[in-house]
Amino acid sequence: VPCHLGRCPMAATTRLEPDQALRLIAQVLGGRISIPLAVLRARLAPLGEKVSLDIETAAPGLRVRGEARALGAPIRFAARLDADGVHIEGERRTVCVRISEAELTTDDDAPGPLADAIRNGMIDTANPATLIGNMMALPEMIVRAQGQEVIVDLMRIPAIERDEMLSAAIAAATSYLCITGIEFADDAIELRLGVLPGGPKEAALSTARAALTPVIRYLWPEGRP
Repeated sequence: VPCHLGRCPMAATTRLEPDQALRLIAQVLGGRISIPLAVLRARLAPLGEKVSLDIETAAPGLRVRGEARALGAPIRFAARLDADGVHIEGERRTVCVRISEAELTTDDDAPGPLADAIRNGMIDTANPATLIGNMMALPEMIVRAQGQEVIVDLMRIPAIERDEMLSAAIAAATSYLCITGIEFADDAIELRLGVLPGGPKEAALSTARAALTPVIRYLWPEGRP
């Protein structure tokens, strides 16, 4: 069900109640977690002041539609989003988000160069990730944006990257249990969990890094030698 951010009746329902916590634990033990899409809508709600955004499931992905003003013109956009599970490679924990079926439209009389480019078909919506990468400065956690794929390294999220011990702990934990699949259905985000997603060797290496990090921090508090 589409929900206009800022006016969504479920946007404020984000606190985890005790019964929800118990269901979450049961889901983890069953290898699958279901998160209401209302949680994502609530996280994006602050954008509602500048961007009108609708999010709905289009199994196994998401359909996003919205409108914003850019260079003095109303710009309407739509796209389909699909995501893989978390890929483990060394200290990296990456997720691939595929953007397809992208559309850009504007009013016939909208002013400005961007509106002209959209009306004349000069914007390559077949490769939206490349378009995004060329149009704006991307945060460091986005390690690649090309074609239809955006690669996000979760370990480069600022709160994780700047805390070495937290980063090592997350890397170790996810080497044993991690998200191996992401789907969207029935107005929820479905996360499939897998054990040892990177294999036993990666789990052992991540555990060793996590164990050694406090020692290194103690011996060299100002940084690594």
